[in-house]
Amino acid sequence: MKNTFTKNTRLFLSISGAIIVVALILQLCGVGLNLGIDFTGGSILEYSVGENYDVADVETILASLGYEDAQITKAAPSAASEALQANLAGEAAEETAVEETAVEETAVEETASDEAAADETASDETAAEEAPAETASLLSADKSGVKADGLTDLQLRLNLVDEAANMEGCAVEAVQGMNSAASLTNYAQLTYLAVTNNGYDPEFTGGYVLQFDMGAAFDVAAVESAVNAALDEGGYSINKIAFSAYAPEEGGEETGLRILVDLDDVTSQVRSILEREMSAKYPGFHFVSIDHVSAIAGRDLLSNAVKALLIAFVLMLAYIAVRFDPMSGLAALFALLHDILIMLSFMVFFRAFFQVNSSFIAAVLTIVGYSINNTIIIFDRIRENNKRPGYTMKPKMEIVELSVSSTLSRTINTTITTLITLVALYVFGVESIREFAFPLIVGMLAGTYSSVLLSGQVWAMWSQKLADRKTAKKA
Repeated sequence: MKNTFTKNTRLFLSISGAIIVVALILQLCGVGLNLGIDFTGGSILEYSVGENYDVADVETILASLGYEDAQITKAAPSAASEALQANLAGEAAEETAVEETAVEETAVEETASDEAAADETASDETAAEEAPAETASLLSADKSGVKADGLTDLQLRLNLVDEAANMEGCAVEAVQGMNSAASLTNYAQLTYLAVTNNGYDPEFTGGYVLQFDMGAAFDVAAVESAVNAALDEGGYSINKIAFSAYAPEEGGEETGLRILVDLDDVTSQVRSILEREMSAKYPGFHFVSIDHVSAIAGRDLLSNAVKALLIAFVLMLAYIAVRFDPMSGLAALFALLHDILIMLSFMVFFRAFFQVNSSFIAAVLTIVGYSINNTIIIFDRIRENNKRPGYTMKPKMEIVELSVSSTLSRTINTTITTLITLVALYVFGVESIREFAFPLIVGMLAGTYSSVLLSGQVWAMWSQKLADRKTAKKA
């Protein structure tokens, strides 16, 4: 029998080993995995654009701010985005109706004195000379090249530090220092809808709201002074802050304290420039929400992913060891580990294009299930061939060759049909879909490679070595 799949096993192992070693060296040299904010911490900003827009415009603005590695995702309008645009449309309609029904103002008399006109002209000229020049826009006003894809929402993932960390605790301590009975009832970031629905000042959109139950009437000015002093001592740079007393129940006593805070931090500065530039070209561009992801949450995500993989490995090993034999289980786990390392290696090689985030974790877990399925098919055929009359004494590599050959068409067909779907997702999908599809494509190819060229062959090599050791001991 021609050994098509088993004669170059060491070469195939060497190729995989070389890929993994190169990636490991790059990782150790500091140009390894490009970890996203899911692991490093950062901020996720969501915007409603209200019309089709060009991602290149967002990239231009962020690049001018020094954020070259930002993750920019186009998305279909969310419920919050649709409600925001509906509110804006309603406000615009009301303003138009007021303008149309308003009584025209009395025309200015044409007989105004030449002296007043001259003075006004001189004043305008002086003002024009003194007025600062407008900042040049970073974007072209031309929208002719904008793709009409209906994805009118924008999601940004930026490596921004949450400078509001512990602001809640600082404010609570100050309030309770004035009134020990006070309790915090609400602490949240303010989205556009939260601001409009509650009638807050729109300038606090993206800021924070803290609400306290003071238990009784209180001196707002005294609490304001204490909180301002505490925040100042804590090093928080405040752009705007507002204190107000309110009645927790309609008609009741004003025993509630509401604090609205807008920080003058890096996040606010980035938002200010982004919103100024984008709204100049896309008038419907409005902030929706922001979420900060801590590095601790990223570590928890990675820890849970590793735990899930370990549990899956143990259960798979137990199943394959019972269904086939312990050596088959070890060979299958070797193939799975190979697939995961190859996926990680290619994420290192393509770090300039893809970040490792929660989508990658999902892709790894998906490939683990898919790859083990291909491997089990081959091991099942190996077991069947081992039981065939006249095959029990054949070399194990020959059994593997026969088993791989007989299952090859099934493996190729399932792999190709799946790859067609994944490639279509990558080509036509948005950025978040590509981040998921790329590692899946790599993992699919690596899984097929390991199932056909490595798993059965490794089983044969290890089984033969074990048999030789047993024979040597008996001798």
